[in-house]
Amino acid sequence: MRYKNELLTLEYGEVSTVKRLQAAHTLFTALEYTNDPIEIMNEKYQLLYVNNAFEKLTGLSLNEVSGRSFHNLHKLNKNEILNKNEHVKAGMAWEFSLPIQKSTGEVSNYSSITIPIIVQGETNKIQNYVTITTTSDKVAFSNLRSKKILKSNEANNESVHPILKKLTSLNIPKKSCDFERFADMIKSESHTANSSVDESGAASDIEKQIDFANDLTRSSPEFNPQISSSNQFRKRSYDIQSTSNEFPSRRHSMARVHQQSIEAPIRKVINIISLAHESSKTDIVRQNLDKALDILRSTELYNPLLLDGDKHTSDLVSGLMSNGLQKRFAKGSIVGTKPLLNNESNSVQNYVKNLSPEIIQLLESEESWDFDIIALERLTNKRPLITLGLKTMNRFSLCQHLKISESMLVNWLTLMESNYKPSNPYHNSTHASDVLHATAYFLSTDKLTEILDDVDRCASLIAAAVHDLNHPGRTNAFLCNSDNDLALLYNDQAVLENHHASLAFQLTRQSQNANIFQNLTRDEYRAIRAIVVDMVLATEMNKHFEHLNKFVNKFSVSTDEKLAIKSLDMLQMPENKILIKRILIKCADVSNPCRPLDIYKEWANRIASEYFQQTDEEKEKGLPVVMPTYDRAVCSIPKAQISFIEYFIEDMFEHLDEFVDLPEVMSNLQANTVYWRELMDEESDQSSNGSNEIFSKQNDAVLINRNDSIQEDSESELYNIEK
Repeated sequence: MRYKNELLTLEYGEVSTVKRLQAAHTLFTALEYTNDPIEIMNEKYQLLYVNNAFEKLTGLSLNEVSGRSFHNLHKLNKNEILNKNEHVKAGMAWEFSLPIQKSTGEVSNYSSITIPIIVQGETNKIQNYVTITTTSDKVAFSNLRSKKILKSNEANNESVHPILKKLTSLNIPKKSCDFERFADMIKSESHTANSSVDESGAASDIEKQIDFANDLTRSSPEFNPQISSSNQFRKRSYDIQSTSNEFPSRRHSMARVHQQSIEAPIRKVINIISLAHESSKTDIVRQNLDKALDILRSTELYNPLLLDGDKHTSDLVSGLMSNGLQKRFAKGSIVGTKPLLNNESNSVQNYVKNLSPEIIQLLESEESWDFDIIALERLTNKRPLITLGLKTMNRFSLCQHLKISESMLVNWLTLMESNYKPSNPYHNSTHASDVLHATAYFLSTDKLTEILDDVDRCASLIAAAVHDLNHPGRTNAFLCNSDNDLALLYNDQAVLENHHASLAFQLTRQSQNANIFQNLTRDEYRAIRAIVVDMVLATEMNKHFEHLNKFVNKFSVSTDEKLAIKSLDMLQMPENKILIKRILIKCADVSNPCRPLDIYKEWANRIASEYFQQTDEEKEKGLPVVMPTYDRAVCSIPKAQISFIEYFIEDMFEHLDEFVDLPEVMSNLQANTVYWRELMDEESDQSSNGSNEIFSKQNDAVLINRNDSIQEDSESELYNIEK
């Protein structure tokens, strides 16, 4: 697709320009070999060009008439001039009797027609006039009149025929690659026009175009007597009827789409920079503009370039953002779990009654950023989503907005949590609960409370709860490289994110007792579904920089004055709220580095453990190792965390903090960064093998406890999903 876009850019940019120049060259060739005199004027009726037939008839050369007034040359009376102007200014051709003084001194009247040339894309602006005088072939004009292409004095209510308008792209001598005698005239004009310009500047665009025109002229057989013989041409009269036949009706093509007013913003930017490049007189500026155009014409506009020297960061980022489009060596399946459950829940009263005093006390700090989700996981026996979800969603009145009972909500939370895999060290229901808590915290800020409405808040909480549903503990790249069925189902594109969103809605709609959407109207359901799906898909790391840069370009401010300009109405526009909700869930999804240090260290160990497992399996099955950084034999957890913070976290959270004000979150991030950097410095002073072996031994115990459940019948999961 990238190369196709570049080819299209060339075709409708530089190539299109060259083709137009070549077409203009061909047009002027035809004009020189017609028997009827032809005169081309500018908008002030000053003569720019006359052909050979005119010169033979009048005895006046192009140089002699260039710049002279058409009216004075032909000695038109005032009434004729007013009559002509009335027609041509209305965009109509004017047929009249033109007095021409021959070279013999005799004055004769000839049937002539003046055609106004309208500038393409501008209303009622005439750029040039063309006068055709009939001396030999009067059939052309009778044909024109019969087809109503041209206008006479009696018909003055119709617009100019499209064929005549098409001549606008071919008509201007100062942009055409014409022959030497015409180029000489233009050079003299351009010299006069540019006399007021700084003489130290580079050659004007007109001079460059004339140089290019002369190059084409010298290489053209039509104007090189050494290449072409004179008998290759035969004289014929200029017949507009024949011209119209050269424009047959054609089916719509990509070229015609480009000529229409529908144009992508990126194309407009490229065109603007291209024009600046052409008019620039400084080599350095032109080189930099060339680089900018190369970047804009690529498809990776939002993905930053990694530093060549930082291999550790490069490996980490490439692994997290990879689609796994490497060569596939083996076929595997998604890591298994127990069959999907559709549990019937107990009543809310019984559920709340059975909560321990420790859980109730812990939930009192649910609104705090320091809430300890790891403690809730331990107290709920690795089922924190039901407990935290009920507390948080009730705080946002989700049951009221969805028109459901609390029992229905508990059933749904139970169903969702049962389809997270407790065997995953990281991507389990505890992580989902953690993201739900962070999302609720961000939604509670004054700025987002003002911008987002109840539908946005409900959908955001639902998206957070299901954003990693049925996660296999492996990355998208692993699933693609192993030819997993899910990768085949979603064509290697956002495999896990599509699976999470799709399965969440499948399970919800299939369960009568847990369908939290059943009381919504169709429009209400479609609105919430659209938000949930979009937010879940936004968590794909491959789109991280695209979403971040769109948010920054739209909302980043440097002063309070600029922030004040962004009115509430503007912020609440649907397209702007989409960007806000995407960055909201992205920050919630990777908020671990902003948590209190003890909680953050636990998450760091868990993600490392899960990535270690993937690397081990990739080696065992002969698959490409997606993240060599997380090879247990060489991995440095502090270095991995610093790379992740610097590359993904810092910039995104700084912009979110600028937008909604998150002092506690940013304070934790700064302190945690210092902690990991100090550990990284200590590791660099010690033997890297020793420190890595210690960490590897710490994780071996975790792996032993989890391996049995991870290897359970992986094929049965997909069978149950399909069922």
